[in-house]
Amino acid sequence: MRRKVLLAFAAALMITGCVHHSPFLSEYYFQAMGDDGELVMTLDAEALKNSSVSIPSNEILDRSERISVAMTPSQESSIYPLPLSSWTLYGAAEGNFGTLLVPAVISHLDGFERGEGKTRYYTNGSISVGVPETGLLLFSTGDYLEAKDKTLDNRSILIPHSLAEEMASPLMSIYVSEPRTMIDLGFEIPYAVITGMEFALITITEKDGSFFLSATVSFCEERDAQTFMTLIRNMVVQQIRREGGKLDFKLLSEMIAKDGERTLIRNMEMSKEDVRGYMERALALSGGMI
Repeated sequence: MRRKVLLAFAAALMITGCVHHSPFLSEYYFQAMGDDGELVMTLDAEALKNSSVSIPSNEILDRSERISVAMTPSQESSIYPLPLSSWTLYGAAEGNFGTLLVPAVISHLDGFERGEGKTRYYTNGSISVGVPETGLLLFSTGDYLEAKDKTLDNRSILIPHSLAEEMASPLMSIYVSEPRTMIDLGFEIPYAVITGMEFALITITEKDGSFFLSATVSFCEERDAQTFMTLIRNMVVQQIRREGGKLDFKLLSEMIAKDGERTLIRNMEMSKEDVRGYMERALALSGGMI
């Protein structure tokens, strides 16, 4: 199904000369995401395409300026990490998407049919997709109309502008407030630490071909911030020792520190392979559309 979507988009985009851009100029689309327990990811698609990380290109990614996805646990669950099948996803690709051409293409894909009601969108039972505004490809694995209402028709700003600016500048950002569970982010974080978080912001940036992870994780209790800091430091130490590297405890204490009830990670270098894995997983969260 994913291949059919991409082939159809490729054929259609080859015959159009129109160029569209995101309709969000004074604020960010993803600022209407971020309810408590909702995991928000936003990816700077333009920066990714110019990055030294090799991500397989496709026609939708090529037309995107930014891709944002929100994930909500489909039910109250203490399972951790919670598999992707137990999350409801919605989000949008912002960029060169027209309100006439793209829906027309989707309407002719096998398995897709028009959704009920006056709103023009299409669904195959697993994912719903449409272009409610020029420059915005909206998708949802849950209720498409609810996602449209929340992020467009009756949007409220949940992520303050200062935080949104901080999320928009890196290659990729992940934000969550008061999580009940989490996907597997590649860290062995105890469940009790996850549920003790007030909020977490994780960013990946690129500078001169090198990649760095930074994070601010705020907890309800200072002892949880201490536990998390110790956990991350131990993980880094173990990795350095496995790789036969030299430990610099002064640098480590500066890179992973605690400030009251917050754990701060600053400019922890990542390999291209790790970054590529994060980016591919983020793109996969579109339900196969990207």
